[in-house]
Amino acid sequence: MIINTFFVCPNCGNDKKFRIFTSSFRDIKQSPELGMRIEESDVLPNLRETDTYVECKFCSQRFACDSAAAVGKKYIKTTQRLRKTKHTSLRLDTHHVDGK
Repeated sequence: MIINTFFVCPNCGNDKKFRIFTSSFRDIKQSPELGMRIEESDVLPNLRETDTYVECKFCSQRFACDSAAAVGKKYIKTTQRLRKTKHTSLRLDTHHVDGK
């Protein structure tokens, strides 16, 4: 579940840099435009193996993976819908200019 999940911080709205703690931890960078991870650090051991959470690298708040992932899913759906609407409206504007 955590491997390809897109996260958004419920506190500050960060959608780019996080630290993920499971039985190990890693730093990730995400691309909001692509809606996916673009860079991951090597897996490092987590000394507190029972902790499972996501930490925002901007506001340092910790969240349950499910909480940050749920906000991420809504973010991706909303941005895809907005892009589709923008693309459709651009095509309509072109259609009227061309007179076709």
